[in-house]
Amino acid sequence: MSDGAVAVLSMDGRVLRINQAAAEVLGHPARALTGLPLDRHIHPEDLEEARQRLRIRAAAPAGSSGRAVFRFRHADGGWRWLEVTARNELTDPQIGGLVLTVRDVSAAIALSERLRASEARYRTLAEAAPIGILQADAAGQVVFANTRLAAITGVGPERMLGDGWLGAVHPDDRARVAAEWRSEPGRNSQPTDFRFHDPQGAGPDRRVLCQRIPMEDGGTIATITDVSEYLHTANALRLSEARNEAILDTVAEAILTVDEAGILLGFNRAAEAMFGIPAGDLLWRPLDRLIPLAHLREEGGVRLEFAPGQTTALVARDRTAEAERADGTRFPVELSVSANEVEGRRIYTAILRDVTERRRAEAELLAAKEAAEAADRAKSTFIATMNHELRTPLNAVIGFSQLLEVLTDGQGQLRDCVAAIGQAGGQLLAIIDDILDMARVEAGGLSLVEEPVDLSALAAQLVADMEFQAGRRGVTVEVAGDGDLPPMRGDTRRLRQALGNLLSNAIKFSHPQGIVTLTMGKAADGWVELAVCDRGIGMRTDDIVTALTPFAQIEQSITRQYEGVGLGLPLALRLVEAHGGTLALDSAPGQGCTATVRLPPSRIMTIEELLAKMR
Repeated sequence: MSDGAVAVLSMDGRVLRINQAAAEVLGHPARALTGLPLDRHIHPEDLEEARQRLRIRAAAPAGSSGRAVFRFRHADGGWRWLEVTARNELTDPQIGGLVLTVRDVSAAIALSERLRASEARYRTLAEAAPIGILQADAAGQVVFANTRLAAITGVGPERMLGDGWLGAVHPDDRARVAAEWRSEPGRNSQPTDFRFHDPQGAGPDRRVLCQRIPMEDGGTIATITDVSEYLHTANALRLSEARNEAILDTVAEAILTVDEAGILLGFNRAAEAMFGIPAGDLLWRPLDRLIPLAHLREEGGVRLEFAPGQTTALVARDRTAEAERADGTRFPVELSVSANEVEGRRIYTAILRDVTERRRAEAELLAAKEAAEAADRAKSTFIATMNHELRTPLNAVIGFSQLLEVLTDGQGQLRDCVAAIGQAGGQLLAIIDDILDMARVEAGGLSLVEEPVDLSALAAQLVADMEFQAGRRGVTVEVAGDGDLPPMRGDTRRLRQALGNLLSNAIKFSHPQGIVTLTMGKAADGWVELAVCDRGIGMRTDDIVTALTPFAQIEQSITRQYEGVGLGLPLALRLVEAHGGTLALDSAPGQGCTATVRLPPSRIMTIEELLAKMR
């Protein structure tokens, strides 16, 4: 046997002879291996292949050989990669077996595995890198391009090999980039910028920065960073800053920005006009005049703490202060302050409004209000005086007319004249009462005297009181609906006055021989409803608001057909609303009018309330 690591196997794989060098490769003494199958030392995953190759080699022509690499277990328990060359010497009478030449290649394979792992890591890192990567050989031909570069250029990695990547460079930059690529990478270590052009012509150009790094083998690795988004963001930021400056210089309010040290960082044109000083004289200097610095920060100097993730918060809204112009004049201002914090630095922005004119207008408005209140008090005094002055002669007229009516009994024409005098006096007294009541309502002096109210009895009494007025116009007044309404809590006199005004209006605007209906009942929602319906002249929907306005009348001509001062409906509305109710009018020209009063369920008296009133 030779001096190398050699063993002779039989056709069935038993070790016939093995020299010491081969035995040492496996870590066993030669005698421990002789006569035993060699495959007992082969890795289980390689065993079948080793046996098959042994059979193939035994059947091959004499003198032929083959090579393979298998894992063998070493005596220390580890596995060794062995390169085995088998030669068929079965027919040689001196050998009579398969000659194996063994060489331990574990170190070479381990190195190869590390090299492949290193290459794999390099590929993985290159593919995972957020930047484009090109690898070129010493001749400048690209041998590798990662997928990020393919995404930047829109060209597949295989098409960028060699000089193909230059085809994606913008035509205007291509000659310059090709010349720089051909130059030695160490000559100019500064990155170069150029554009990649969409090969389809549909997408935007991608501006990139390219940095070349020389390799020991003469090749180059180039990193290509897409800065399009950065440039877009930078341009957008410049545009935003320009827009913000334009807005700040356009707004009417003065805007000041200071940091925690009181250094003035912002001073817009409105602030220049308000304080009478250019921004250049103040910016980047301590704000030691114009307005006390304390007004531009948190009240009491207690630092406002932001919630997690919060960077902006309102410090104060409509804070009042006194500011000073450059000429020393002082003036009142209102300001709102917000705090903004970025990377631990806090900035305060204040919006100031000069309220000198507003304070003057408020003072004038207050003076006008006081004058109006004085005039209102004078009006009330006048009305109270007129109440006395008008009622005294009217009471005399009405009293003497009643006396004369008794004295002229039996004298038909004269008695009618006296009755007309008394009726006219009563109508004038009713008008005066309405005017005084409306004045009390508008002045907030109307108070309700609440007591149990029997609406059914109240309605019957009203119809009886209206009989004379209705008879004069040939109008019939009817009561319909639920005659057994629950007792209500309210002011009997005011409810009688409101409902009487509605009936009087209905009679006044009815046609001769017409019918006015007073309907009473409890609605499905629990409210009590009283509706006065006539079939008279009616009015347009647009006129309803006018009809409910004090002293406003739909017919404004001097020779109008219907008398009145326009207080019946407005006063009825105010009296119903004082009870928490509503008054609604539904009318159409020639179709009459329906006035519906609704009183809330809270006005319905309970048995306990009735019993309490009876005690």
